[in-house]
Amino acid sequence: MKVNTHSGGPAVQLDLQSKAASSGNLNDAKQPVSSSPDSAQNTLAKDVYHGAQAPSPALVYDRPLAITSSENQETPAQYSERMDAATGLLFAVSIPKIAEDMSAEFAKVTKEIEQLSPGLSDKDWGFSVNEDGALVVSGDSLTDSEKQLLEEKLNENEELVALAKTFLDTMMEGIELLKGPNDSGDYWAKYDINRSNFADIIDFKALMEESSQSDAQVKLGDARLNQFTLVDSIGGQLQRNARQL
Repeated sequence: MKVNTHSGGPAVQLDLQSKAASSGNLNDAKQPVSSSPDSAQNTLAKDVYHGAQAPSPALVYDRPLAITSSENQETPAQYSERMDAATGLLFAVSIPKIAEDMSAEFAKVTKEIEQLSPGLSDKDWGFSVNEDGALVVSGDSLTDSEKQLLEEKLNENEELVALAKTFLDTMMEGIELLKGPNDSGDYWAKYDINRSNFADIIDFKALMEESSQSDAQVKLGDARLNQFTLVDSIGGQLQRNARQL
């Protein structure tokens, strides 16, 4: 039997070629796609540009930082020395000692006042020192003549006047130390007190009465005034009578 190798002609040949190509493509598709791990890791994403220029990363803080040295800065040692000096003047040594001596002199004056005007020393009044160094009396319950008598007797005691001036000077010096080079501070330094308004804020008589020790304690050798109560009383007068800065 004779086989005709040319049956179907060109059309049949094209059909066979197409089927063969399709079969090859299917075989290729079934083969797993393998890729090199190194090539996958080393492949970088393409750069994406916005407009004509790539965007700059946002800055967390873009203001210039200026570091300057201050002449008012203190070293820890300077601060400690200043605070020790202020504590000695105001709280621990000077002011308590001055007030103690004032109490002894004031006791002498009250005896003289009681002899001249019985009951006057027990009235509600107080006294302080003004910027001129004179002792001034305050009290709404006093008559003009009573106020004049009290101021005369108080200022006659030169030791009491000198102690009052020293109290004022020492307190101002101590407060300036508390404020330090920056002119600010805590404790008594946070109040607006100066030589011109001192007499309107500090009442010596009230301080001595509030911190006075009993006669029995004084006889046993204790101080006339309790130091801690005195310091608390000064702080209380500042809080009540002075403007806070």
